[in-house]
Amino acid sequence: MTEILFTLVFPLVLLLILIIIFISGIFKEKAKREFMSCDDFIKDWLKDHGQAHKVDEQFAKMKKDPSGKLYMPITYEGAKIFIKLGLTPNQVSLMGLILSFFIFWGVIMASVGHTLDLITQQPLYGSWFMALAVLVLYTGISDGIDGAIARLLDIKSKTGAWLDNIIDRVSDILTLVCFVPTSLLIYPSYGLDFTWMVWTNIFLIFIYEYMRARHEGLGLHETKPFIGERITRVLVSVTFFAIYGVSSLTVLLTNLVNPSATIWNSSHMWVITWSMLIYQISILVIMVLSMILFAKYIWKNLKKIEKVNIE
Repeated sequence: MTEILFTLVFPLVLLLILIIIFISGIFKEKAKREFMSCDDFIKDWLKDHGQAHKVDEQFAKMKKDPSGKLYMPITYEGAKIFIKLGLTPNQVSLMGLILSFFIFWGVIMASVGHTLDLITQQPLYGSWFMALAVLVLYTGISDGIDGAIARLLDIKSKTGAWLDNIIDRVSDILTLVCFVPTSLLIYPSYGLDFTWMVWTNIFLIFIYEYMRARHEGLGLHETKPFIGERITRVLVSVTFFAIYGVSSLTVLLTNLVNPSATIWNSSHMWVITWSMLIYQISILVIMVLSMILFAKYIWKNLKKIEKVNIE
């Protein structure tokens, strides 16, 4: 009974909620709006992130890096699309949360074929990771889109920011904890189980995000992005999900054409054996490095604040 509830009922309920949210926006009356330019949008974002005193300087720098050339324009254009669909920032945030539950469900379901014979069901199950990679990428982008909607409509609020942060942390957990009930990090032939690394990475992400929240609470409103930001974690997840999915799909299609083909067997066995472990190790290294650099940055700038207060 529990298996049926998780396998069939759980995703259907999630899909129903998504449809209800989407429909609620489509039938809403929409007024025509004029939006700020993408450049003004980026400058407004910088002001809200402690860069008001040097916004032009930071804007020039951001326009040269991937966040300014790619991520911010994507969230800007995405926000305009969702506004036209009549969706609010909170609705977009909730949609991202629901899709994170889909990712959680999908990883567990896809792992069913992980230990099955290579030329039977494994490639079929493993191919699901391609779709999951798309969902992970979307949830990462929607994390910026909901805030962009609030910025473009000038409806920024503390409650919305709070809800967005909570949903982000839940999504962080779901994207990683889904590996705990699977066999993707267990190696019976070696007597090894790396499930502990999932919990370690969740712990490190929470400490990193707590460090950010705490330093802002102590008056250090100017922040500096490090490699461990959520968008980086999302891109790492997308990369390894895609590797696993593409390898599985390649084997599946090859064997549909020629059932006796073994051309991809060796490389695919390597992918399904080690890719998810390398994924977890990558997150671990990124978060440890980011925490060290972020701690040094916070410590240095809090000392400056203390010095100014003393003087």
